[in-house]
Amino acid sequence: MITWKHICWMSIALFHLLVVALHAAHFKEWSKHTTWLSGYGDYTGAGNIFSFFAPHIGNEIAVLYTVGDGKSQRVMRLEGDNSECNRRIQTIYNFFSIEEAQPLLARSCAAYVLKEAPDGTMVRVTVVSKLVPEMKDFRNGVVAKWEPFLVKDFKKNSQ
Repeated sequence: MITWKHICWMSIALFHLLVVALHAAHFKEWSKHTTWLSGYGDYTGAGNIFSFFAPHIGNEIAVLYTVGDGKSQRVMRLEGDNSECNRRIQTIYNFFSIEEAQPLLARSCAAYVLKEAPDGTMVRVTVVSKLVPEMKDFRNGVVAKWEPFLVKDFKKNSQ
């Protein structure tokens, strides 16, 4: 039996989903005037523009570390089994897209890797970006490709 309480809660939920849908359709861009729906969306989080169907997909960034000890070398990544840690690492890697931040981030990552690999004496930080083609190009046969855009070598200080 559906009660008035059920009807009220369902109405509230449907209204909230309607606000989510409106904001996903870029509702705020329809008018220059701020409405109470915009305020509701900002307050509840329903105002996030969930642009899953955006015309352009951002490039994915990955970092490879080549650690050497003078005799051998090995390639490693920081990502592991913990998805939450991987998300945090990826968030940091996304800052490699800011050109001014690249030297500092590369040095910071290299220092961390050398601390984690105490036998290593040098590390090469290679930052690669997955270039995703536009839909028009994809339909014409262009595929996504990984391309390095930053390669830096660091040596361990002898202290």
